[in-house]
Amino acid sequence: MPAISFLPFLSSIPLGTRLITLTIILLSVIGQGLSYLALDNSPEPGAWGSQVPWLVLVPGKSIWYPWTFLTAGLVELGLFGLTISVISIPLACRYLERVWGIRELIKFSIITIVGSNIIAFGFSWLMWFVLGQQDALYGLPYHGLSGLQVGFLVAFTQLIPEHQVQLLGKFKVRVKSLPGIHLLISNVAVVVFGPSPAILIQFGFIVAWVYLRFFKLSENGEFRGDRSETFAFQYWFPPIIRPYVAILGNTVFKVAVKLRLVQAWDAPMNAGAYSLLPGPGGARAEAERRRALALKALDARLASSSPAPGGSSSATSPNATSSSTVPSANVPPAIQATTTKSGAEAKV
Repeated sequence: MPAISFLPFLSSIPLGTRLITLTIILLSVIGQGLSYLALDNSPEPGAWGSQVPWLVLVPGKSIWYPWTFLTAGLVELGLFGLTISVISIPLACRYLERVWGIRELIKFSIITIVGSNIIAFGFSWLMWFVLGQQDALYGLPYHGLSGLQVGFLVAFTQLIPEHQVQLLGKFKVRVKSLPGIHLLISNVAVVVFGPSPAILIQFGFIVAWVYLRFFKLSENGEFRGDRSETFAFQYWFPPIIRPYVAILGNTVFKVAVKLRLVQAWDAPMNAGAYSLLPGPGGARAEAERRRALALKALDARLASSSPAPGGSSSATSPNATSSSTVPSANVPPAIQATTTKSGAEAKV
């Protein structure tokens, strides 16, 4: 009987994906085992997950276990949730790691998990302070990968928004619609079952979008964030309320700039780098940036194709003509600019 080896399969999985998946399995098995043991030995079991406050986020105790802001987002205390995570997380990580690299994948995962858990921590303390609910601190432990999962969906929306996936083998849905479906499920779950842990979906969505929109470095390292209009915050909402979301979003952005939470722009080249929502200024800045890149490419093209000195005028005139016209494939798309170089016009 031939031996079955999983080594070829494991070797095809990127390193970062393997590390994240194995960490999820290990912490989840430990958390589930210790939670069941604590339930058997405790006269007052309490909320599920509160038995391991050093592994999951219990807002009233997490100040003494700061590492739980990370570990809580890698622990699934239910068999169904663990099964879903073990299937979905490796698939998402594998794709993103090949696009971003292992460092950016792990960085994005940590930021999304820690950021969403910090918001959940503050939300629970706010509930206790305003409503006086003691359970908000000790009866609402946060755990699970729902925040990271929706963060990956936001990343897919940025990278492949028009790609279609099949749900249940029948329904085709565009990738850009998946975060909205996830948020809708989260809202229903929060109303029916309470805020923990379903509300982590909303927090994870916000953290992932803010990081990708404002802070993630581009591949060439020239600017931060995603300046595209289609990735603006207002386009996550139905068209009927987008104008109101735009007003609210721009107000929040201005406050964030004053508090130096995000970087304001000083020059036209950087004006679109941190714009929360698209507007005339951001669109003009993006056009200027693309125009400058096009002109830079044009200058390089002209310099490389300039005729050598000493030739006759009849021999050099064709070269001069060809050097002043640049094919549109060599410049960024959607740019129409006109410039003059050595007396000849070039349309970019």
